[in-house]
Amino acid sequence: MSSLNKNFERFASKICDCHVHYGQFRDNYYDSEEIIRWFDELGIDKVGIMPISRESDFPEDQKIMASLPKERFVPYLWVNPEMVDTDSTLKIYDSLNYKVIKIHAYARKEWDAMPDKIRTVIQVASIKGVPVMFHTGGWRGSNAIQFYKFCREFPDVTFILAHGKPISQSLTVLKGAKNAYVDNSFMDIESMKMICDAGLSDRILFGTDFPIMETFWPEISLTDWYKNHVMELIETFGEKNFMVWANENFYKLIMK
Repeated sequence: MSSLNKNFERFASKICDCHVHYGQFRDNYYDSEEIIRWFDELGIDKVGIMPISRESDFPEDQKIMASLPKERFVPYLWVNPEMVDTDSTLKIYDSLNYKVIKIHAYARKEWDAMPDKIRTVIQVASIKGVPVMFHTGGWRGSNAIQFYKFCREFPDVTFILAHGKPISQSLTVLKGAKNAYVDNSFMDIESMKMICDAGLSDRILFGTDFPIMETFWPEISLTDWYKNHVMELIETFGEKNFMVWANENFYKLIMK
């Protein structure tokens, strides 16, 4: 066994990844069976799973989610505007037994002109006691600061700023709203250091956006990338910090 595998295995059974996808991303399709195999190989504890979903196909997503091993995979509800139009209470999606609601205002830029529709989704999250995850970055309408008002308006709801982009705006939100967190998917080490240096290290959730990094780096082995990424975080920030991000915060905020 390589030293990488040996070192990773020390931590694997406690790791929870809050940001994983299946489905079509650009030219690549990631089948749910592939996702299962990869995480069987990695052997981590929990996986927050959601589609890559510009268009809504809830029956298909429900079928796929139901096929995933429940002891590892934690379903998220990716909400598009038309899903709110169909049922503003989102009750027709309750069968998914989701633990997080995801809004992606970069994939669907029309969200930027629908603040009241976003509030409707957040109100559902408040009633159900689940976090809301916002994609951040990519354009003005999905930058972190756009969601600050919602974090302040709904102090009882936990908000996860996926990617934490731009980092300066994410720091503003984290400092001003105690119910806001970031996940570190596609976040560079320097940005993570800025969060830690601001005394906000406990507001990070470990997430990877797995497996879509393969689209950007097609030569990589996905599982080797994953193991190296985890070990880099542990070596840079220490085991204690990493376990807060990858275990404690996941159970506290998502598995509650």
